[in-house]
Amino acid sequence: MVELIYGFIFILIAIILSIKEEIRLEKEILYSAFLALVQLIILGYVLIYVFEYGGMVITYIIVLVMILTATYIVNSKMSTKIKGNKRYMFLYISLTLLTVTLFTLMILNFSYVVPYEPRYIIPLMGMVVGNSMNAIHLALDKIVDHIRSNRNILWGYLALGASEFQALKPFMRVAITSSITPMMNMMKSVGIIFIPGAMTGMILSGADPLYAAKIQVIIMWMLLGTALLSGLILCYLSYRELIRI
Repeated sequence: MVELIYGFIFILIAIILSIKEEIRLEKEILYSAFLALVQLIILGYVLIYVFEYGGMVITYIIVLVMILTATYIVNSKMSTKIKGNKRYMFLYISLTLLTVTLFTLMILNFSYVVPYEPRYIIPLMGMVVGNSMNAIHLALDKIVDHIRSNRNILWGYLALGASEFQALKPFMRVAITSSITPMMNMMKSVGIIFIPGAMTGMILSGADPLYAAKIQVIIMWMLLGTALLSGLILCYLSYRELIRI
């Protein structure tokens, strides 16, 4: 509890600065901080139970909840921009995240990179789903804006005889590049500008720094690959909806 009190100093500083500079984000900062506290404390209790008594079935249920929650977040944020059938977009996003997650689980299961146990699988799948969710959101946001700004170019491709998918492919390329650029920039600066979270946690827990570095590299490669894969899968699934925005 004492650690949380000291940690809350950073939130107080942010709130004070927001009020002083009239940024007007103090309520949102406080709400976000409180929500993070509640969610992580609940998660901590759930993981204690899962690690002690739960098996892989409960682990898969938790991963499925992650996927559905991430799908809802992205779909709700993009619903005002994409005028197509919201149920279809929800289905496409959930299928994308499910495919990427299953693909990652298969590699982890057969490669023995980490033990195939709940205490390893749940955090790693949380990283994959969260990172893929951000990549999907960035890709959708970019492709919608790019289509609306260059609608004449899209119509030109269609007028020249291109199929809907062929006409949309240049827009997909721009969107996917935009969605994975933050991840690539982070990989270029890792180890020089900052130490990533997983490696930091392992070092703080007493792990060998070289082993921690190896695991962190694998995690970052995994996140980059799944981000690109999720963007591609979603664009391939939803191009009929996207071209009609």
